[in-house]
Amino acid sequence: MPEPSTAFYHVTLTRNVPKILREGLHPRRGPRSRRLGESHKAVYLFKSREDAADGLSNWLGDELPEDEPVALIMVNLPADTQILDTTADYEIVVADSILPANLTVIALNW
Repeated sequence: MPEPSTAFYHVTLTRNVPKILREGLHPRRGPRSRRLGESHKAVYLFKSREDAADGLSNWLGDELPEDEPVALIMVNLPADTQILDTTADYEIVVADSILPANLTVIALNW
């Protein structure tokens, strides 16, 4: 279980940022998750900024539209956050919604 002050990172299209800052991040199983065989609704976070950059320059970058800018959001998880199992060393998979108060935009057009 992560400590309350532990920061993780979420990558999203920049156009999604206003809605995320209003409503927070909610567990989903979108088209990319279904295509990759994910079985649970979840919020996917990178363990470090470096992991996010690596994902964006590799598999995640391949999944996102080439002509759309992305944003990097820092996420501080509360101590009682439900973490799901994952086989990837670079990610944290969260079953709970994450409130806007726990989100900080680090970079737009990253």
